Amino acid sequence: MRRLLGAPHLPLLQTLLREAGQNSCDAVAGPGQLRFVVRLRRLGAEERDALCQATGELPPPSESSQRLAGALAQPAPLVLEICDFGTRGLGGPTRADRSFSGVCNDFVDFVRNIGVSRDVAQGGGTYGYGKSILYRASRCATIIVDSLTEAGERRLIGCHLGDTVELGQGRLTGRHWWGVPSSETEDLVEPVCGDGAAQLAAALGLPSRPDGQTGTSIMVLDPDLQDDDLKSSGGEIVEALLWFFWPRMVAVAGVRRMVCVVEVEGEPLPVPDPEQFPPLDLFAEAWRAIKTGGLGAREVRSERPIRRLGAICLRTGLRNPRLPLTASGRTIIPQTSAHIAVMRPVELVVRYFEGPAFPNELQEWAGVFICDDAPDVEAAFALAEPPAHDDWDPEAMPKGPAKTYVNVALREIRKAAALWAAPPAIRTDGSGAGASLARAADMLGALVPDTRAPSRPGGSGGHRTRGWQVRDPEFIGLREGPGGVEAVFRVRAANLGLVALRLEARPGLVLDGVLSGENAGPNGDLARVIAWTDADGRTLATGDTLPLAPGASLDCSLSIAVPRLSAVGVAIAVGEPDA
Repeated sequence: MRRLLGAPHLPLLQTLLREAGQNSCDAVAGPGQLRFVVRLRRLGAEERDALCQATGELPPPSESSQRLAGALAQPAPLVLEICDFGTRGLGGPTRADRSFSGVCNDFVDFVRNIGVSRDVAQGGGTYGYGKSILYRASRCATIIVDSLTEAGERRLIGCHLGDTVELGQGRLTGRHWWGVPSSETEDLVEPVCGDGAAQLAAALGLPSRPDGQTGTSIMVLDPDLQDDDLKSSGGEIVEALLWFFWPRMVAVAGVRRMVCVVEVEGEPLPVPDPEQFPPLDLFAEAWRAIKTGGLGAREVRSERPIRRLGAICLRTGLRNPRLPLTASGRTIIPQTSAHIAVMRPVELVVRYFEGPAFPNELQEWAGVFICDDAPDVEAAFALAEPPAHDDWDPEAMPKGPAKTYVNVALREIRKAAALWAAPPAIRTDGSGAGASLARAADMLGALVPDTRAPSRPGGSGGHRTRGWQVRDPEFIGLREGPGGVEAVFRVRAANLGLVALRLEARPGLVLDGVLSGENAGPNGDLARVIAWTDADGRTLATGDTLPLAPGASLDCSLSIAVPRLSAVGVAIAVGEPDA
């Protein structure tokens, strides 16, 4: 059972929270809200006495038994509690030899068995890995499980994963339970049930479950934490929940499917809303675009076989200051986002693919990929996940359509991540231009977007959606204007946020195929903005800047004066009007 954990990519605490949260999401009872509570505390004297009394008979002497005895001997044992409300609880038979197919076997699968195939559509996988990480997270490999089922059954049992012990009459596996003796056989420990379970849970300080709040609480005894500062560990817990579960925490029609609560020694720690926590606000905007078919969302498909694999969307925004959550300085939140979060339709983040950041630190980007919910496609991505559910690795998959689906999607995700901040050069030859303009058109080189943002958004008050979409300027052609040759570009942009923006045109000479910072031609003439013009020929602005109101979109022409014997290009920078 210990070997199930293997070597996950993430630190122990993050892996534990990912697994526990995923199991809770899989167990949500119907369309209701999941309340996920994580508490880090030290037991009081009476709670410690209740724990020692409940675990009075320790396993046979061994190294693991000694670690357990040492934890119980502490005057104020440290515990980590992971509790969910709104899930179905651990119902069904309590004995593994009395579990049957077609009925709920949650208690047996979690407490007795090692692992089972997933029984929830688009669920996380098996119970084996999730249990393994719980025992690994406890220095003494001991947990207390308290559950209220949909049938109204309250059950509490203690579990220890110890060392195999050789005795004269045979071998003990090292697995040990505390509860009440079975009325049918003395070799079986059953959970404490009913009022007795509720009273013992209260004595241990576990959360109460009034008004039939179904779900499960797990107390991890003597948790293995990186930091002795409990508040810093609490901040790491908040970060991990945000980083891996933000899609479920985003409000949909004013309701959040998952509400997370973190407490350290009885004191609640604030858990920010993802929409107000950079850079998750950008990820949330990309996620919403996929869910609603909004601007920038596009399908990812395979051609052989022809199949829709999912949808991807990327967003660019000004880099907002980070909200520090930990005192230790350790953080999993990137200081500058350049990542694509990938997930299956259950919408738990599997991992983040990183691409190049924008050259200027004032700007960042974020993206989301959600695989399709068609059963064969979703199953392919589930099969590509290792036991820790923290990657998509098709290498071990058998050859066939499923492996092709994952490989094609990964190729497109990596391609999108690599090109978003550094798109490929686009060249035009100016065909169709008049003879007098042919040389200038031929010299027109690569048009690359200016990634510099002139300002940061001010303040840290209420929520400020900050996404925008600006396409690379598209060269239309050259024309004779009143003052000489003009290059005409098509500019398309959309303000997806709640804050007004301004577009700034930055014309320059194209030298060796690259848009330069120079704007003076050989004879001193300047590459400069002449006008922004709408589709009907009306002038929108004659200067370098053009305002873009919240929610507005733009599709216009931009004319640039072309110095003699020069090629020009233009980049569009985005900022706020008061910058």
